[in-house]
Amino acid sequence: MGNRTKLLATVALPIASIIWQPADAAAFRIMPPAGTGQQVILAQADEGQLSEEELRKLRRKQRQEAQQGESQNGEQQSDKQKSREERRKKQQQAEEQNGAAEEQKAADEQQQSDKQKAREERRKKQQAEEQNRAAEEQKAAEEQQQSDKQKAREERRKKQQQADEQNRAAEEQKAAEQQKAAEEQQQSDKQKAREERRKKQQQAEEQNRAAEEQKAAEEQKAAEERKAAEQQKAAEELKAAEELKAAEEQQQSEQQKSREERRKKQQQAEEQNRAAEEQKAAEQQKAAEEQKAAEQKAAEEQKAADEQQQSEQQKSREERRKKQQQAEEQNRAADEQKAAEEQKAAEDQNVVEEQQRSEEQNAAEEPQQTDRQKAREERRKKAEAERARNADETNRNRPRPEIDPAREEIARDPSRTNQTIDLPVVGGAAVLDSDKEADNRGQGSREERRKRRAEERRNVRVEVPTSDADAQMIRDGEPRRVEYGAIERERGERFDRRPGYRAPDYAKVEKRENNRVIINIDNRTFVRHYDSDRLSRRADDVYYEHLSRGRVRETITRPGGIRVVTIRNSYGEIIQRSRFIGDREYVLYYAPDVEYIDDRRPFYDPGRDLPPMRLTIPVNDYIIDTSTDYDRDYRAFLRSPPVEPVERVYTLDEVKYSARIRDKVRRIDLDTITFATGSAEISMEQAKTLRRVADAINDLLDENPDETFLIEGHTDAVGSDESNLILSDERAESVATLLTEVYDIPPENLSTQGYGERYLKVETDGPEQLNRRVTIRRVTPLVKPVASAQ
Repeated sequence: MGNRTKLLATVALPIASIIWQPADAAAFRIMPPAGTGQQVILAQADEGQLSEEELRKLRRKQRQEAQQGESQNGEQQSDKQKSREERRKKQQQAEEQNGAAEEQKAADEQQQSDKQKAREERRKKQQAEEQNRAAEEQKAAEEQQQSDKQKAREERRKKQQQADEQNRAAEEQKAAEQQKAAEEQQQSDKQKAREERRKKQQQAEEQNRAAEEQKAAEEQKAAEERKAAEQQKAAEELKAAEELKAAEEQQQSEQQKSREERRKKQQQAEEQNRAAEEQKAAEQQKAAEEQKAAEQKAAEEQKAADEQQQSEQQKSREERRKKQQQAEEQNRAADEQKAAEEQKAAEDQNVVEEQQRSEEQNAAEEPQQTDRQKAREERRKKAEAERARNADETNRNRPRPEIDPAREEIARDPSRTNQTIDLPVVGGAAVLDSDKEADNRGQGSREERRKRRAEERRNVRVEVPTSDADAQMIRDGEPRRVEYGAIERERGERFDRRPGYRAPDYAKVEKRENNRVIINIDNRTFVRHYDSDRLSRRADDVYYEHLSRGRVRETITRPGGIRVVTIRNSYGEIIQRSRFIGDREYVLYYAPDVEYIDDRRPFYDPGRDLPPMRLTIPVNDYIIDTSTDYDRDYRAFLRSPPVEPVERVYTLDEVKYSARIRDKVRRIDLDTITFATGSAEISMEQAKTLRRVADAINDLLDENPDETFLIEGHTDAVGSDESNLILSDERAESVATLLTEVYDIPPENLSTQGYGERYLKVETDGPEQLNRRVTIRRVTPLVKPVASAQ
């Protein structure tokens, strides 16, 4: 058989057989059997029948024929085969460019061997991908089956839950009825027990009275005999008392002089550091005095001055609000940029993973895309949770004051002692604000005042109320009920200008600054301001109406059909405040004793009629520090009733100005808000620490929209009393504004009051971060009848 016949048998026939293979075989590169084409070329080269040029042409022809066969089958291939075809063409072009290297026999054999290995690897890889695709399809079918089973289980679980809820509702209704019956029985038993105790007490009093009368007759006889001796003894005791009183007055005078010297030194340092501020304050004081004289001459000039002051305050608040909004926008932009970067990184990672996958997985791309979206959503939620954890972690890592073990032991159960309870930290002041006030005011030394209060507490018995209604129970066991009509029932004469309220005769105005006034009542200094500016932000309209007896009704309308209506007397004291949502009225607070009083008597602290308060619950159940008690249930704490009975409904001013009345309700110290010295600004980073407290307040308002919360501002002892009063009031207002602007708490549910340095948490005259704080109390049971007929 000749060379051409041999060439036809070894080259042409294998090529033709490859061209006519099924379409699936076209995915593999068409090459002659390993070693066959090479042997033919070598055999011809050995026989000298073909030249090198002819051999190259023959190879080129073989490749062209193979390409033609592949192009015929290429019409049956998908887009994925086209991309592989392009890669094969690029590889063939590279092989044609390296055709000169085929002259070297050893290199050509090595190259053919490498190509063969590569083809084997690609074939194995394709087989593995097909196996993976089949496994994924099987997995998807199994997941679908599992999903169907899960849905069936969910439906069965929902039906079971519905049945359980129905059973639970029936059980709760039955338990409520049983509890109601038990409470009624308990009230009846208590009433009977009180009647029995009253009868026994009356009998005992009658017996004691008879014994005392007999004893008085005997003592009268003996008294006449001792009268002469007692007169002499009384003279001696009077002389000794006068000497003791003189010594005490001398000691008090020395202490007063020492305090005056320290105060003068501090004032001198302040005057040196704040000369410009004092000059400005003097100018403002002079302007205030001139304005006061003008007020006495003409009421219209006072109104104009008030409007100018309100305008300046509004501008100042608007500037602070703009700065706060800018800070919020910057923080929000940083958070959005960080989220965008995280999302972009996740998307880039997905792109890399998609490029690494083979094109044969297109059928599974849609469920994979859904999975990636879920993964991105989970990463976003994790990032938000991480930021919240970081804020909580910041609270945990704050420096804590040093604990005093002896005080901590007493704080766990204060009911075991009648002494003044101090905060369980080194240098801590008294727990109750009324005790702090007694420590700093009164006759005698501090130790003597504490002893007297301890003796007064000895006979105090306190039963902690179980609810707000229980706290307002009167002595016969009946709930205190007050009937009041709708706040808009009386028709008034409308006007648009804010009225000017007159100051009570018993109050001395010491200073005016913007819309705040420093007044002196009963030798005590307070800061007072009207909250209408804060309530009227973002309002659609504000108007006023004259009512009878000099009262004024203020109406603030907001988007969504919300109206806030307030009635004040001629002195600016709030009689009633309500919020309307549509036609539904929610009464926030109501003071019936203020409404019908025309002639004002001097302010009288109602706490003076009460004995010193005796705290009978653990201090941790009375005070929460947000920096240390970050895991507490703020919602349950704020919902807790007062710690002792409430004698009557108090006005909002009585609650603000009486520490003894405020002590009836628990408090939360927001010590995560760390004000700089002399500043009332709050950063957005610190604002995030109020999230859990704000959520608790919003939860309570969802249950009862007429709750009222008092926000108290405090400073340390650095600076003058008047400047600290104004600064603390601004700090309380800053927190109230933040809770409204950031956490959507209605402003009418928040009332503010600054107390300056009067109620220090740590006893020190120097700068102290723990004293620069804000406190929140729920005062609803103090300012509004809980059980009332409207």
